[in-house]
Amino acid sequence: MLLVSGQSCPEIYIFGARETTASAGFGSAGAMIDMIIADHPNATSEAITYPACGGQSSCGSVAYGDSAKAGTSAVATAVNDFNTKCPDTHIVLVGYSQGGQIMDNALCGGGDSGAGITDTTVPISASAVKMIKAAILMGDPRYVSGLAYGVGTCTSGGFDARASGFVCPSASKVQLYCDAEDPYCCNGNDAAHHQQYVSIYGDKALTFVNSKLATSTDTSTDAATSSADTSTKVSATGTAGSGSSGSSGTTCSALWGQCGGQQWTGATCCSAGTCKALNQYYSQCLN
Repeated sequence: MLLVSGQSCPEIYIFGARETTASAGFGSAGAMIDMIIADHPNATSEAITYPACGGQSSCGSVAYGDSAKAGTSAVATAVNDFNTKCPDTHIVLVGYSQGGQIMDNALCGGGDSGAGITDTTVPISASAVKMIKAAILMGDPRYVSGLAYGVGTCTSGGFDARASGFVCPSASKVQLYCDAEDPYCCNGNDAAHHQQYVSIYGDKALTFVNSKLATSTDTSTDAATSSADTSTKVSATGTAGSGSSGSSGTTCSALWGQCGGQQWTGATCCSAGTCKALNQYYSQCLN
């Protein structure tokens, strides 16, 4: 779903990118995204809009390199724009095949000669990178043996492999799955294997994502609780009788509305639901 004006920011937002020739949407990344949402029902998701083509007429005959270049830019734009609207939301990236490549490029930088990208800087802003908690890349042709975040049996590299020894600045957030049988991220000859990463590694990937989100949530919740305590103490010193339910003259927030956070000056109570601290800057009325 695309976040529209006036809609509350979710706790977790997942960007997904499909493989070459897959119809618009999430493609094979969708099954992995479904697993994450099943564990995090408050999470929402958005598919990256890009050609996802390799010269086939079915996707507009866009050359693979041009598609990957456009996709890399699309990922950076989508993530940066979302982070501007929702700076405290935790972000997860899930990319499959070419979809993994464009997320790899956007998060790790380093350029991509196969896609005609000469700029080696990370196109996602520093503030957005900070909120990206996990990235799952499956069958990504940028794989090369020796990556700190590589998972699988491939001991060589894909058709657009990173240079040996490449270091992604966000390596601790990434898992890139690639097996020896795969002809796209490795040098195998079993194209069918390329479509099996969710069934083979889905549980492992989900465990990784959950561990990253849990660590982030624990840290943010502690900070938010501390901030909320401070806010309560400040409110208690204000003029008596200035509002209802300790909200400093403001009626309680409606369901899904903001009810607290650092520098928040509005209502700190909920007319429906419970005020939940999502991070140090944002608390929301949730069921």
